[in-house]
Amino acid sequence: MPIYIRCPNCKSDQNIKNKKCKKCGNSLPKQAKTYRVVVKYAGKTITKCVPNSLELAREIESKIKVELVEDSYFDRRKRIPTLDEVWVKYIEWAKENKKSWRDDEYRYNYLLKERFGNKALDQISPLEIERFKLDMKKINNARGKPYTPATMLQYLALLRRLFNLAIKWGLYDGDNPVSRVKLPRPNNEMIEYLEPHQLKALWQVCENYYDRQAANLVLFALVTGLRRGELFKLQWNDVDLDGGWVHLHNPKGKKDQILPLNKTALEILRNHPRVEGSPYVFPGKNGKMRTNFKTAWKTIKTLAGLPQQFRFHGLRHVYASLLASSGQVNPYILQRLLTHKDFKTTQRYSHLLEQSFKESAEVMDNIIDRVKGDNAISVNFGARKV
Repeated sequence: MPIYIRCPNCKSDQNIKNKKCKKCGNSLPKQAKTYRVVVKYAGKTITKCVPNSLELAREIESKIKVELVEDSYFDRRKRIPTLDEVWVKYIEWAKENKKSWRDDEYRYNYLLKERFGNKALDQISPLEIERFKLDMKKINNARGKPYTPATMLQYLALLRRLFNLAIKWGLYDGDNPVSRVKLPRPNNEMIEYLEPHQLKALWQVCENYYDRQAANLVLFALVTGLRRGELFKLQWNDVDLDGGWVHLHNPKGKKDQILPLNKTALEILRNHPRVEGSPYVFPGKNGKMRTNFKTAWKTIKTLAGLPQQFRFHGLRHVYASLLASSGQVNPYILQRLLTHKDFKTTQRYSHLLEQSFKESAEVMDNIIDRVKGDNAISVNFGARKV
């Protein structure tokens, strides 16, 4: 039968009489079903997704078959846009709605355009996307390194978004083939850490480094946990040295944030040289906003004897790990200090938080030992004393 019910869990096609998915074992929905019309003709496969109505799905199937007999169905393909045509509309939208639109522009022009750009949307099949995935595993990126699962996911996510918006905008009424492709699952929970002697070495190098702009950028990142982009954009008007606050405009979590500055961070800023005519705290060339820090960072971490793979972003992990393991910062406050929109992101430090919780519980041991000791000192238990 060329009409199937779509499993909402694994996205596979199932016989409309099935009550359970034969692929994943999940129960198929009794309501809010998605039917998938599949018609094969002359070596081509035509698919249409129909929500809720089996009757409508059968009508669409019949209509497609009639149009195929009359040779009128494939004439309609002229009205189906190519991916390039969808991209033109998408990038206009992205420039107004996405901070990271330049990343999308790079990814589309670097790989997606050549592979899929001139194809009509209904010509891009799940099989072709699977082949694209395999090819990405065989080639290197612009830096000569293999594509990581995280990068592959970014390319596929962009392709999926183009299809979704084409459907949403009424440009295409077909299926999204990316939804039937298994996406890579990158492990982004890498936490970089510095041992005490490495931390000390880094601090000493920065204190004696000739370029105070670069050195103070590293130190300020270490004691505040701010992201690289937030540091690059930071202006003196955003800093309240008297009150001890910093205002972050449009950070990664999108909502503006006002964060407290510790004494060390304030001392760094008070002793930090200002560049005349520049509003930026850590400006780049000619006082403009800094756009790169690779060379200075590589030099500083080499002088400090840090591993070459230790990233600048690792300073943020060090900041978070030190706070989490201190036993003095609860998870909610840590989430706010790191400006994490989702608490799940903060939970990557949960093992450190749990250890500090355990150590906090053991404080009672010390109290009881003091109570039981020969030279016990008074311990307050509400209004009573022991």
